[in-house]
Amino acid sequence: MLQIVIEDKNTLYRKGMEILLEQIFLREEGEWVEFLPLTEDHVAVADVIVKNFEPGESYICNSVLRGRKSASLLIGIYEGDTNPHFGELPLCVNNIVFINRAESLSKTRALILRGWDNRAQTAPRNSRQTCQGCLHRTLSPQQVKVAAHFYRGYNPEKTASDLQLNVKTVCAHKRMIMTKFNLYSDCELLHFLDGLKNQKLTPNVFSEFLAGN
Repeated sequence: MLQIVIEDKNTLYRKGMEILLEQIFLREEGEWVEFLPLTEDHVAVADVIVKNFEPGESYICNSVLRGRKSASLLIGIYEGDTNPHFGELPLCVNNIVFINRAESLSKTRALILRGWDNRAQTAPRNSRQTCQGCLHRTLSPQQVKVAAHFYRGYNPEKTASDLQLNVKTVCAHKRMIMTKFNLYSDCELLHFLDGLKNQKLTPNVFSEFLAGN
């Protein structure tokens, strides 16, 4: 029996994905499936993980996915026109198939089947359980300060005054953050920072800075 973990904020989409995955693996692969909620224990035994990814989230260390077993398939659901896959991804999200929430049923099915067929080829990369050498992206100390001011709703002038920086320097740091995490709007940046603040990272420098300042 295949273990499938699903985490998605849209209840209707999640139910539709369950039906589709059951059809794919039961009817086409001959495998019964069991659906589980997203927890570290369930991720450790899951054959397939379906998770919603907010803008920029696929580039940061995702602690709940660190314990994925080798050859598991990760399906990343995203919204909007920006494909989250840009450059190298962290080890915990290797072997991932990104699917747009608005994608057609036939294309979604094809992407899942392709990912399932190809997962064994990339399994050796997933077998590394250590974070050493992982290419997850982080904020520099100065970017943490600028990002925290933006997250609190401060404009560039206020941020520059508080941090004793030039306004152009503040704007440059903001652009670098958005480029680093493939973000295209202030709304995406705010969603990303909110997710980063709540990530279970050790240490979570952004969250710690917000709490201490």
